[in-house]
Amino acid sequence: MKKIYSLVLAAFAGAALSAQLTYTVSNGVYKLTYGKSGDWSFYDPQSNPTIYVHVWSAQSDGDNNQGNFDDAWSNSNTTMTWNDTEGAYLGTIDLNTKLFTNSNNTMSQGTIVQRIGIVFKNQQNGATVQSADRDLEGPTTLTTLAVSEVGSKTKSQVAAGKLFTSAKGNLDVTVYDFGGRVIKTLKVNANGNPVDLNLSQKGMYLMTISGNNISESVKFAY
Repeated sequence: MKKIYSLVLAAFAGAALSAQLTYTVSNGVYKLTYGKSGDWSFYDPQSNPTIYVHVWSAQSDGDNNQGNFDDAWSNSNTTMTWNDTEGAYLGTIDLNTKLFTNSNNTMSQGTIVQRIGIVFKNQQNGATVQSADRDLEGPTTLTTLAVSEVGSKTKSQVAAGKLFTSAKGNLDVTVYDFGGRVIKTLKVNANGNPVDLNLSQKGMYLMTISGNNISESVKFAY
């Protein structure tokens, strides 16, 4: 990667922080752009192709009322990478799927997040160079994680570890982790009542449902 500090870019050296780091947010997804103005005063990446982004959204900070969510300083799993076409670092913080590495949890669908905090740093495991704290404002509501079946009819979703489905009759249910490993298989006689999946561990999952006139995939957090 090569960044060119031209006179044109230097003219933006006094730009506000909002010009250095811009973002959009929708349905729990923050899309970040950094450095397009050529002003590196918030954080100097020193020509590294990757910026690690430490993320938190803690109740103690007044950021939301859904409990504590924060990354471990020794494991920041969100990154921004240099994009030559855009002439900037680009990255995404998807709160629908993000595992917070310190609290070891994910946010549930429907969570309303008022803001998140971030720090840029040069290493996943700790940092030798880092930025100051920065808040990214919302509010934003995490989307429902159900994946539509063919015909765009979403029949099923999972909330609090329970399957809610409008399908009736005998169903085959398989739950996978995001590494593709089978966590659980169930044979369910669906009758309109929620089905407890009896999951023992928090995380992100993908579930397939098949049966009479139904074939669905549902992504969900627990």
